[in-house]
Amino acid sequence: MKFTSKLISAAALAALLPSLAAAAVTPAPSLNWRIPDYEPQTPMLPSPAGETPAAPASTSTAAADAPADTLHGRHLPLVRVTPENAAGDETARAWRAAAWRNERVNAQFTLWSRAAIPQLRLSATALRSDTGAEIPATALNARFVRYVWASVDNRYGRIPGEAVGDILDTAAELDLPAGGFRPVWLTVTVPADAAPGHYHGTLTATGQGGRAVGFPLSLEVLPATLPDPGNWTFFLDLWQHPWAAARYHGVTPFSPEHYALLEPLYRELASAGQKVITTTITERPWNQQTYDAYHSMITRARNPDDTWTFDYTLFDHYVAFAQHCGLGPQIHCYTMAPWGNLVQYTDAATGDTITATLKAGTPEYEAYWAPFLADFQRHLLKKGWAARTHIALDERSPEELRATIATLKKHAPLLKIAMANNKAPSAFKGISMDNYSQALQRIDDGFLAEIAPRQASGAITTFYVCVTPPRPNTFTTSPCAEQVWLGYYAAAHRLDGILRWSYAHWPREPLWDSSFRPENWGAGDTFLVYPGPRSSVRWELFRDGIEEAEKIRLLRAAPDNSALAALEKTLSEFTYKKGSTQSAADLADLVDRARAAVETATRASP
Repeated sequence: MKFTSKLISAAALAALLPSLAAAAVTPAPSLNWRIPDYEPQTPMLPSPAGETPAAPASTSTAAADAPADTLHGRHLPLVRVTPENAAGDETARAWRAAAWRNERVNAQFTLWSRAAIPQLRLSATALRSDTGAEIPATALNARFVRYVWASVDNRYGRIPGEAVGDILDTAAELDLPAGGFRPVWLTVTVPADAAPGHYHGTLTATGQGGRAVGFPLSLEVLPATLPDPGNWTFFLDLWQHPWAAARYHGVTPFSPEHYALLEPLYRELASAGQKVITTTITERPWNQQTYDAYHSMITRARNPDDTWTFDYTLFDHYVAFAQHCGLGPQIHCYTMAPWGNLVQYTDAATGDTITATLKAGTPEYEAYWAPFLADFQRHLLKKGWAARTHIALDERSPEELRATIATLKKHAPLLKIAMANNKAPSAFKGISMDNYSQALQRIDDGFLAEIAPRQASGAITTFYVCVTPPRPNTFTTSPCAEQVWLGYYAAAHRLDGILRWSYAHWPREPLWDSSFRPENWGAGDTFLVYPGPRSSVRWELFRDGIEEAEKIRLLRAAPDNSALAALEKTLSEFTYKKGSTQSAADLADLVDRARAAVETATRASP
């Protein structure tokens, strides 16, 4: 496949990057062409068959006596909101939390009414402390939660499984139908220079005619400060998929319009401390296991005299752009061991695309990869990227790995190795892997014992989840606490971080149905954020778990903390065996206890 004909030129990219540097670019409306009313099912309160939706049960006498067109609301924990738990005690409207400076903290509320309330809007005041300090209103981001299908398959084909509240919408207003409910998600980004103390403010939901409900907000800012995400040590590796955004928005891949669409997506990823730029050096390295194929960012042409020409234009532009967005520093190149062993190149004499099956360890494999690796290493040295570039492999056998690395080290010895697999690093005797990720369900005591020696040598060791395990995970249907659990698990076992293969690998219509091949994979397995870009409940809580892990690292580094022992005791309960078998309520309770232990240790920190 040729990319260069419609690629943004080097000069154009150089001109584009400064214009994007000040802030995330908001794509033109024409690039966000999906209709705004995309929700497959409006959330409605339960009502007896054939009857008008009734007033929800409430322990508040005032609510029961209120006029039919009253807007009701309450505060809810960070759980999935369903028709069964949306309405309830309106006296529980207040949100209270504690946070570090430079932390992002979340809250959830619900709204409901017996009558239709059009033009529902959200607004939040600044948070002000008793001493006059202020967290500006711009630091508070209130969003409506939208619902998306989590489909299932049966022998008759795909059917809707359930509608799940997951999308954090960018809409300025929504209509609330009679008998309907709507969750509201609030994210507060505490400024790094906020003065410690107790802050108070109000979140208000207002509908047509002035009908409104207010939620008191109380946030204690603790003296501790999180570093900026780019300085977090937590190693986050979420694979990117730029072609999905181009297809969804109908733009030419790697055109200026495409880069403008990717900019806010990648800046949000950088806000979670993303340490890897995902690149491709072969066509379809995973043999098309996503809705949109991955293509190679480096084109290869075999000349009539059997020499090769390599075009790095797209690779260079993309890496520079991703760095500009805050991703990196590592560059992972997929892959020298593609699934199916398929490779492609262009016959320069005919223009034909040639596909070949080349198995690692064969003379044909060596002949194909040797000239590229030598040339690629020279190119990376010239760009200053060689020291942080990894040839990345995914779930390969020890035999494939040894043969692949033998070719790599022979022709490009400066390049490093990254791998995700389901065996411990020691299973690959004689092979030093600079970045290694182990499947969560395959982690055992032997693997955990290898972490500290690897860290002492400078190697990165993480864990990963994907289509498996069923839980804990980040599927659309996963209970909310599971996403936070993942961060605590990494901290509990002193892993460097987490890998997940999907950041924005969107299926055909992600705002409508979050599933892709649901007969094999859980809904939402292929992505964590939505087009728009729109965040998700899953993403905010996954990111929250990373922040908790980073806070634990800093607390451990502080001397003489009397509360650390209690924190470590709570963290010892984060095991895969327990997390995969305990009830959703018990897992959520463990996450809440860990959060409380981190807060206690923060207060005890000298």
